[in-house]
Amino acid sequence: MKKVIFLLVMVAGFWACNNTPRYKITGHLDGAVAGKVYLSKQENQKIVHVDSAEIKDGNFKMEGTLEHPDVYYLQVQDKRGYLLLFLENNKLKITGNVDSLWLAKAEGSPYQDEYNAYQETMKPFEKQFKNLYSKWQQAKMTGNEDLAKKIEDEYDSITKEQKEVEKKFMEKHPQSLVSPYLLRSMAYSMEGEEMEKYLDQMDTSFNQIGFVKELREWAEAKKKVAIGQPAPDFTLPDTTGKEVTLSSLFGNYLLIDFWAGWCSPCRVENPNLLKTYKKYHDKGFDIIGVSLDDDRDNWVKAIKKDGLLWTQVSDLKGWKAVVAKEYGVRSIPSNFLLDKDGKIIAKNLRGDALKKKLAELLD
Repeated sequence: MKKVIFLLVMVAGFWACNNTPRYKITGHLDGAVAGKVYLSKQENQKIVHVDSAEIKDGNFKMEGTLEHPDVYYLQVQDKRGYLLLFLENNKLKITGNVDSLWLAKAEGSPYQDEYNAYQETMKPFEKQFKNLYSKWQQAKMTGNEDLAKKIEDEYDSITKEQKEVEKKFMEKHPQSLVSPYLLRSMAYSMEGEEMEKYLDQMDTSFNQIGFVKELREWAEAKKKVAIGQPAPDFTLPDTTGKEVTLSSLFGNYLLIDFWAGWCSPCRVENPNLLKTYKKYHDKGFDIIGVSLDDDRDNWVKAIKKDGLLWTQVSDLKGWKAVVAKEYGVRSIPSNFLLDKDGKIIAKNLRGDALKKKLAELLD
């Protein structure tokens, strides 16, 4: 009797192991004779390998178990680029060329097939962008700035159309893993409340996913620095090591400018910012630069080279700076305009937009 019970337990255990949901990836990449293929994912803003397999005559296979669906990247040893995978415990088939992995085809699982369908809706936009870029280059080469500006405006208009299509996808497919993936890239131009609206519509099981947790934290941070909110106070050292507190600068209209010496768009904007500062500083406008540099020498050199005249502070922790997280800053240049009492009245004003706003306030 004991032997029978033991055998039944063994069979039950074997059956359970073999019925645990698993992902099974099979693939063939032309041009890949040997080497390794890696399954990677983003963790804490870094790409880490979570699985790998040997390539034999272009073929490879991977198998494992996921706690929950997630977005992964397929990479090949010593090759550039990656293939985006919406992985779940299901079968996935991949075919393509090792030298253009990003163009490979992945199909078979529901989430991946939904992403493929979404990609088809993006193709007309990609074609328009490619055509406009070619025209823009030609206009720039011939010095036709008016035409270049017209093309830039058209590009912006099409970009808005594209974003509306993406928003409609998220509204129509709240159960799809593709939706939080789209939100991750769209969130840069969203306020916290809008981000939260889309997150709350999505399948609650997605809240287990690392990047979705980060999106919720980001949305919460953005809500705290919405227009009309008091700017969160902070204290950081300047270039001499002296502690500077944000609220000590209240009394003028104040621009909090997030930038870095290594940030090319920031450096391009600095001459415009300098002109605006010189024009309005005596009328009641000030700036505090918050650098996301991690090297003091490079930070100080950039300040001197660009001739920046206003207060500069940094904890030299780069993207790990606490103040960047508090203000929901994930890209630079980024700025916040405060009134005399430290309340946020505008965001991300650059060039003529900043001049126009200050003219309304101070001229």
